Amino acid sequence: MCYFMLGINSKCVVVFLMLFVASISFSQTITVTGVVSDDTNKPLESANVIAKPLQEKASLKFAIADNKGRYRLELDKEVKYEITVSYIGFLEEIIFVDPNSALTSYDFKLKPTGEELSEIVIKYEFKPIIVKKDTLIFDIKSFANGNERKMKEILEKLPGVEVDKNGGVTVQGKKVTQMLVEGKSFFGGGSKLAVENIPADALDKIEVIDHFNEVGFMKQVSDSDELAMNVKLKADKKKFVFGDVEAGAEVGNADNGFYLAHASLFYYAPKTNLSFIGDINNIGKSTFTYDDLSRFGGGTSSYLTGRKSLTNLYSFANDNQDVVQNKSQFGAANFSHEPSSKLTISGFSIFSKVFTASRTESKNEYLQNSTVAFENRLQNGDNRSVLGIANIKVDYSPSDTEKWYYNAQYQSSTNDVFNTINSITDSNASVFETISKADNISVKQYVEWHKKFNKRHTTTFVVNQVYEKSTQNNQWFTDQPFLAGSIPLQNDVSYTIDQFNKVKNNSVDALFKHYWIINDFNHLYTNIGNNLGNSIFKSSEKQILTNGAINDFGLAGFGNDVKYQLNDSYLGLEYKSKIGKWTNKPGLYLHHYNLKTSKIAQNNTLSKILFQPQWDSDYEFNKSENLSFTYKLENGFPRVTQLADRFTLQNYNLVYRGNALLENEQYHSASLRYSKLNMYRGITWNARANFNKKVKTIRNEIKLDGINQFNTPVLTDNPENNYNASGSFSKRIYRFNLRVNTRLSWFNYTQTINNSITVNDRKSQNFGVLFKTAYRKWPGLSIGYNKGFSQFSGLTKSNFQTEAITSDFDINFAKFWTYKFSYENLKNTNNNNQSNFYDIANTSLRYQKKNSPFGFELIANNLFNNRVKNDYSFSDYLISERTTFVLPRVFLFSISYKL
Repeated sequence: MCYFMLGINSKCVVVFLMLFVASISFSQTITVTGVVSDDTNKPLESANVIAKPLQEKASLKFAIADNKGRYRLELDKEVKYEITVSYIGFLEEIIFVDPNSALTSYDFKLKPTGEELSEIVIKYEFKPIIVKKDTLIFDIKSFANGNERKMKEILEKLPGVEVDKNGGVTVQGKKVTQMLVEGKSFFGGGSKLAVENIPADALDKIEVIDHFNEVGFMKQVSDSDELAMNVKLKADKKKFVFGDVEAGAEVGNADNGFYLAHASLFYYAPKTNLSFIGDINNIGKSTFTYDDLSRFGGGTSSYLTGRKSLTNLYSFANDNQDVVQNKSQFGAANFSHEPSSKLTISGFSIFSKVFTASRTESKNEYLQNSTVAFENRLQNGDNRSVLGIANIKVDYSPSDTEKWYYNAQYQSSTNDVFNTINSITDSNASVFETISKADNISVKQYVEWHKKFNKRHTTTFVVNQVYEKSTQNNQWFTDQPFLAGSIPLQNDVSYTIDQFNKVKNNSVDALFKHYWIINDFNHLYTNIGNNLGNSIFKSSEKQILTNGAINDFGLAGFGNDVKYQLNDSYLGLEYKSKIGKWTNKPGLYLHHYNLKTSKIAQNNTLSKILFQPQWDSDYEFNKSENLSFTYKLENGFPRVTQLADRFTLQNYNLVYRGNALLENEQYHSASLRYSKLNMYRGITWNARANFNKKVKTIRNEIKLDGINQFNTPVLTDNPENNYNASGSFSKRIYRFNLRVNTRLSWFNYTQTINNSITVNDRKSQNFGVLFKTAYRKWPGLSIGYNKGFSQFSGLTKSNFQTEAITSDFDINFAKFWTYKFSYENLKNTNNNNQSNFYDIANTSLRYQKKNSPFGFELIANNLFNNRVKNDYSFSDYLISERTTFVLPRVFLFSISYKL
């Protein structure tokens, strides 16, 4: 077995390549190139060139002409093809290419039909592609080979479509932001639940819709950057229940008792759609990502965004094998019903229960102005989280020019954490036990109204209401005094601290927006809105003595009772104009902010009138090359907890105190994005640069005494600059894809530690390359390499490096067998040139006959049985070397049944 140790990585890669090359045959091909133009020699960009094979067991080939009309086809040499070229408003042209033809170049000149057409339809049996202005439609049977199990495997075979390991989907470098099935939102629009659960054999077509807007008549004025993917199902899957169920259990060493049970069931009819997804496992597998869960818990109108939720949903999402135990239960139901052609009622419900047990060891260095404090920490934790969400949405369309929405959501969650911390420093050794119990409730609802009065005038009105309550009770138990001088402990045999925190938020936001289309090249948009938010924050701490007496910390400045109200009334104008290929939309907003706080001993009022300019600019070189720029000046006001100016205990070594005199932060943000797709050369470019400059900054002042910390926020005029740049380049080389990407960042800011002001610089650079096959008749193989550098300059100078090698391999063999293997090796190097590494490998072998409903699979996770992961990290005043204990090797045998 190849263990991919650092010294033999290259040998293992060579072995993989040898296995891969031995498993494929290089069929001879011919390359046909040319230009598609009209009868005046004007290039026809995005013309479809389809090569249909005229014999069995040969695959369809196609190309899309670039902005110069150029196309390139890779044809099998011994196959006869019918090549059809289509373009909106032009007659099709067809040629035939015989086997072993010497044809290498052919130019198509299309003649206009004289008719106005809204779409191209390829008129023959396969119908692989339909092209509209902002829509691509893929006919699945033209790209699938029948061995695919889930939607994810189908998408990976569509040209220009990529699916990452977390279920995220991109099309031509742009991320899919809305997932639909039969035109209806699928579990809030997230992609992972769809791509990993919808059976591949249920798919008929995939529609990719750019500049998507749920309200059709709003598309011209909404400036939406959403990219939607709509799944069309086969006719024989409608009015029937379809899907699959799976159950698995550990084989070999059954001491750990690993198991997996999963069900995906769907029912789609013309007026009623039902979906159910259920999952129970203890192998660290999550059914959805944090991005999906954020959509579930959104419950607010897309026209009114920016408010942060009190509920922390992270513990419910993402695969988590960096624990010693993980048990999860998940159930979700989605429905949509159309009582009439004007009314649709839809909704979903989510239940998730997660238990994790974790263990970490850390070596920490706390940096002070002239000294360093060292701590060895061992932490064991149990986390029990339960989440329930219910959401209902009413969609009413009185006419083709009017739309109403009402959405209501109820969310409830609990999060119980039990931690034991062994902390050893130069001067002390302590054991802390922590119990934290949090209960969260939220009710969210919004109403949207959209009305198109005529071709010139359209109006939107939105009201959004949110109520949230978070209650948290924390208890610390220890055998020794701690935070000496920061908390008013009384001497005792042992120490018990009890803390209570409660936060209530209630907000009502409203927006009226009018769109005036002056002409085809000039629009004027008027915005009038008001955002009202009320919050209440209460906290208290006390020591419970062993004799039952109470030591109330309130007498020493602890305990908060703050009422908070922030009202933002605003008026904004946006002017959109188009000159040739250049579209600009400058805007100017006038905001009146009014902040009121009421505390135990005082009341504060802050009122400000602020101008906030913004600018969006977009230059379209051609249909496949675009440059866009955005800029905003924004103001951010402090949260209620930042204004609470009495002490709060936050950790066994941290006390926090808010600042009642805080005002607003002010910052400039700008981004520049470039994208280019060249189908002729098989090249894709994507680049993005972001800049954020805070001219007024809220940042914590930190006081350190050994490992003990005291933090308080202050408002300063010290600027903070944050630069980020990322880019990717991909190139198709024969039947392979090469992808190169990079990420760069630089964060410059000022930090006060122990009354000493330090200018800090954080820099990081990451470079990666990925090489993979791109031919569906070959086994799938990808090999990636990433190198990362991080530098920190402040109280000290630190340099860290990461190096990662990844590989994925899958092959179908003997008709019914599928083998998959994935591998990751990560090396970390710290400031002293010391390195640690870990490697993780997963593999599976699946058997399923083509027409059989039963499938059998043997899965091995953490194949090398690594028990720990190691990494390094740093912050303004802390350098940490951490060891995380992970799940052991898992051998699982599962049986699936397809309905």
